[in-house]
Amino acid sequence: MKFFDRIVTWWRTYPRLADGLIILPLLGLLLVTSAGSMTSATFPMLVYNWPNWALRTVVVTILVLHMAPWVIRRTNPVASAALVVVGSLIHLVLGPELLPSMIMVVLTVQNLAHLAPSWASIAGFCTALVGAVLYAAEATMLPHFWGEGSYSEGELIEPSGAFYALPVSIPVIALVVLFWAIGNVQRTRRVRMETLQARTEQLRIEARQERELAAADERNRIARELHDIVAHSLQVMISQADGGRYAARADPEIAARTLGTIAETGRDALDQMRRLLGVLRDTDAAATSPQPGLADIDELIATIRLAGMRVELYRSGEPQHQMADGAELVLYRITQEALTNVARHAGPDATATVTLRWWNSGVSVTVEDDGIGAAETDNAGQGLVGMRERTALYDGTLSAGPKASGGFRVHAQLPYQTI
Repeated sequence: MKFFDRIVTWWRTYPRLADGLIILPLLGLLLVTSAGSMTSATFPMLVYNWPNWALRTVVVTILVLHMAPWVIRRTNPVASAALVVVGSLIHLVLGPELLPSMIMVVLTVQNLAHLAPSWASIAGFCTALVGAVLYAAEATMLPHFWGEGSYSEGELIEPSGAFYALPVSIPVIALVVLFWAIGNVQRTRRVRMETLQARTEQLRIEARQERELAAADERNRIARELHDIVAHSLQVMISQADGGRYAARADPEIAARTLGTIAETGRDALDQMRRLLGVLRDTDAAATSPQPGLADIDELIATIRLAGMRVELYRSGEPQHQMADGAELVLYRITQEALTNVARHAGPDATATVTLRWWNSGVSVTVEDDGIGAAETDNAGQGLVGMRERTALYDGTLSAGPKASGGFRVHAQLPYQTI
């Protein structure tokens, strides 16, 4: 099967060479074997008394014009048909009644219907019908003579009359109609295949674009996760290290506990990053664990308190409906990022409050502090941008900015899962 596939591919890649390898050897065979013998056929009276070489030139010219254009029939079907029409006109006026190359006329009609524009197909069909009628009239109503070298050399043949024109033209017209119909069937199939190929290519492009968009979304998600993990963990470790450095002078035990907290925070961050990167490398082999949610906010706040920052947690309401998959992770990360910003920008004596509230329409989390607050309005970092992107994914709302009484406030609310 592969051998035939290669032949088909080669046939489509080099159309002129493929057609030339078929038609040119056949043309050469006809020129060698038939050009001379054709001069003994019946010719119209217009070439009466022409020398033998002139009649042979007419036959060779007709054969070449009928068959040679087949080489360009796929790359330029209209030009190919025009040359065949020229050869047919010479054949009608000067040539013998029958030539083996006449089959190329109906093949050209089929080729026009298959590959040429619609106007060229219709023009070729009409031209062939007119030529069929003219051929029948010329063969039956005009006098002819036997060509040079025949048994009855120079003998005149009287026309058989208009009564015989119709029986002669009907088979020729039927052949023209048949080959034109075959060409139209081929055209329909070709257009259908081209449409399917174009649709397939369009689907392939759309699939590639969807993959690229999905990859971009996944990269953004991973960037947000890494930012939250690294920023929060490093902030806790820095705060613990700064506090432990001063506490070690007065109480070595505090320094030991501080170093333990730093190590635990670092290990936890490293484990989270390993799981995240492991999913990127190999989904099946990656070690996984449940993503943090609202139930883990207590542990998050306990970690922040170890860094020396005062944080209070308030809860109100009860869950009314189920949250969408990943929505609790979004609220957890927003809380984590907001508390990290408080530790980073609010000042050493800042106090933060976290309010988690369940509403009839959704869940909200509010993080407020009484620190400096102004530095947190700097949007150069990715923290607030990541919060807005996370919230938008779940059709939620986010507001963040300095409070009139001082400090900074972040409020995010996500709706319940739509059933």
